[in-house]
Amino acid sequence: MAASGSVSPQYTKMTEVKKEEYHAVQGTSYPNEEKVGVITSQPTETSGVENYVVNLDAAQVAAWSVQEVISNFLERVNMTYANELFMANKINGKSLMLLREDHLKEMGIQAIGDRVYMLEMIQLLKKKKRELETTASLWSGETPAEGCAYSKNCWHCVRRYTCPCCVSRVYWKVTGQGVFYRKVPPCRQHFGTVSTEYMDYRFFKDLELKEEHLCCCFCQRYRLQLFVDDKDNKAAERVDPGSAFPTPHELFHPEAPKVEKIIRNAWNAARLVSE
Repeated sequence: MAASGSVSPQYTKMTEVKKEEYHAVQGTSYPNEEKVGVITSQPTETSGVENYVVNLDAAQVAAWSVQEVISNFLERVNMTYANELFMANKINGKSLMLLREDHLKEMGIQAIGDRVYMLEMIQLLKKKKRELETTASLWSGETPAEGCAYSKNCWHCVRRYTCPCCVSRVYWKVTGQGVFYRKVPPCRQHFGTVSTEYMDYRFFKDLELKEEHLCCCFCQRYRLQLFVDDKDNKAAERVDPGSAFPTPHELFHPEAPKVEKIIRNAWNAARLVSE
């Protein structure tokens, strides 16, 4: 039996590691080999059928009858074999926009490829409808609004009526995506430039509606403040760096209470979609 402090020769051999040097072998070059380019973008061309569907008016499609769905949709997307199925199930324009895969399967369209293709065409219709809903004008107006209460001072009020071109104006537009306003300086053909601002609902922080009484409470005006946290917008910079909200955009208009409700509803709808 080996002593406790010694190591057996056979274990010594097992612990020895044979070291070998490895050298990189230069690869063979092929002068006639073609270089493969890197694909940096996907093809963006759409077919004529897709262009036709995208350009359809979603509001008109919703009003189609069953026969119009067959002639204006099925025949144009080369799905004429489903004409009788659509006719038997009374698929009009409104129903067309609501079709799902289980509906198509229940109607008798068994080919998976046909169901996928038709659903893609329907999604194009829905996409167009969503775009129209979000870009449509929910409210539009102009400031300064009519009335002395919405003038900065007496001189400003007189100048508005005696020399309208000498007063700067702001044109507002509220949509399902955000709020636009365009500032037109006085005598824009000679002084200043037209500027446009856009406030996306994703950057909205709060709304505040104020009712102000002027001239010993004989006149009142509404002020709607829009708090938007948009760092790229100079008008939204904070006066106090430690404040919780940026400097608000302000709308002075008699319809400010109505605009406040419209913006809140559109803002809530936009948040639901993003979530």
